[in-house]
Amino acid sequence: MNIIAIVAYVLLTSGGLVAIKLGTAANEQSIHLGSFALPFNLPILGGVILYGLSFLTYIFLISKFDLGFIIPIASALVYILIFAASYFIFHETFSLIKVIAIALIIFGILLLNFTTTNK
Repeated sequence: MNIIAIVAYVLLTSGGLVAIKLGTAANEQSIHLGSFALPFNLPILGGVILYGLSFLTYIFLISKFDLGFIIPIASALVYILIFAASYFIFHETFSLIKVIAIALIIFGILLLNFTTTNK
């Protein structure tokens, strides 16, 4: 159940962020607040809903895990998934330094998981 919650959190958060990004690219409708225009359309609404569900999942996760464990793991997994989505969905390019940084994050997740399970 706990692994399912972590996966759900990562997918909901990443999915919400990707949907919001897609919605900002569409730029069909906007809510105007003075000189500030906030884009608002179906992808953004879906992204906000997904992100809200991820927040509820996050509350569950921090109630079940140590903060020093779950925050780095969840954040790193979201970061890695967003990195992949940025490349495959938005066709962003990345420098070698950023790819090395992602590899270090993966190594850090493995190291954190190893030290947590071998107490």
